[in-house]
Amino acid sequence: MDWLNTLKEIEDILIPYYQFDIYERGMYLYLFNKTRISGIEYATIPLSQISKALQCSDWQSRKTIRQLAKKGCIELEQTRDGHSVKVLLPADLDISRPEGATVKANIDEIDFFKGREYVDALIKRENNSCFYCLSEISPKNCELDHVVSQLNGGDNSFKNIVASCHKCNTKKQGADAENFLRDLYRKGMLSESEFEGRLTALRALRQGDIKPDL
Repeated sequence: MDWLNTLKEIEDILIPYYQFDIYERGMYLYLFNKTRISGIEYATIPLSQISKALQCSDWQSRKTIRQLAKKGCIELEQTRDGHSVKVLLPADLDISRPEGATVKANIDEIDFFKGREYVDALIKRENNSCFYCLSEISPKNCELDHVVSQLNGGDNSFKNIVASCHKCNTKKQGADAENFLRDLYRKGMLSESEFEGRLTALRALRQGDIKPDL
């Protein structure tokens, strides 16, 4: 079997079709690797092993694997030795993309930082301006910035990735975004109304109220 093509179908069709959350996606791909990629149809895997691989609690693993079974994309049987699992593929589930149709991605699961794939959408959301200082930016000269740094637990979701100018990206580093905006205001790089507007935009961003148009 062409596993590369199957994996592409999983990413492009199955995962959006079932609207997997981040745990479901990780769990499905982990089980896919442990079964189909390894050349076996069924595998019995202790819950603790799954939790360790996915770096989550046993409670989360148990909840997630049951959710996958409920959605019908895996067959699950609990045994004395662990969970006996069969992963169902797009072909098994008769999931296909109609000719000429597209699958709308779940925006909450998109990595907006990796590969700058969504830089145009982020710049458009920011009205072609740096999210922080409002200077003009373009796909060629902008930077993608984590509002909450990765060191402080920030993710790559649309709620945490913004388009910024190189200068702000360099100066902000891991600083708190609100404090950084306040510093720009003190230095005269933002007017009072611009500063208040940026704080409002920051709150809206964190709440998921301003989404890029995909």
